[in-house]
Amino acid sequence: MTENANRNGGEGRGEGQELIDEALRLVDSLQRKLLTAGVRRGVSAVTSPPPSKGDVWEEAIRLESEQRRPALEEVLDIVRSSAPEVVGHLGRAGLAMAGALGRTWSVVEHSLEQAREDAPGQGSERTGGPTRSEGADDGDRRLPTES
Repeated sequence: MTENANRNGGEGRGEGQELIDEALRLVDSLQRKLLTAGVRRGVSAVTSPPPSKGDVWEEAIRLESEQRRPALEEVLDIVRSSAPEVVGHLGRAGLAMAGALGRTWSVVEHSLEQAREDAPGQGSERTGGPTRSEGADDGDRRLPTES
């Protein structure tokens, strides 16, 4: 140590080296204390018996005697846990229902348009039958003439 102090430029440098050596000794002693404390805890954890849980009856009494949470708190907890699933189902059901309503509305519109087209002509284009203007028999009382 004194050789280092002499090599590094004298007395001022030696005091710094002593300070570093003292810090290293403190760190070393702290590490030893931490190691022994850890070993003690480890040994005591291994050698001591496990804490007794008690019998089934004690466990049941303890569970039964626990205070219940207020109803509002329990309901809110249920809502928090179930809401995402319920919202997902409702969303999918709403989309399916909207799709079905859209298809149904298009069928109704199509049938109404078809009925409007058929109403003025009374089936002239679609059925191919004669209309009143073409001389259809609408109950005229003409007698057949014999020639």
